[in-house]
Amino acid sequence: AVVALADGEPVAAARLEPVPGTPFAGLWGGGTVAAWRGRGVYRALVAHRARVAAALGYRRLQVDASAQSRPILARLGFQALSTTTPYLYGN
Repeated sequence: AVVALADGEPVAAARLEPVPGTPFAGLWGGGTVAAWRGRGVYRALVAHRARVAAALGYRRLQVDASAQSRPILARLGFQALSTTTPYLYGN
């Protein structure tokens, strides 16, 4: 897990999930406090986790991104391979 701090307060967090025995690692849980959106914090967390994954030997990254994150990921060189369909269960 990584956390971005501003003046000692958390403003964003995310995690890196390596998949042992494969070249893949997942980037999950990226979220930024609303007041800090648009300042490059999410982008910095993605880039940091990508560097950590590469340093650990992972050469492929998987991200299940929202439409809000897609432009940021595209600017960082990610390519969309597929889409998912979210479902809501129950009331």
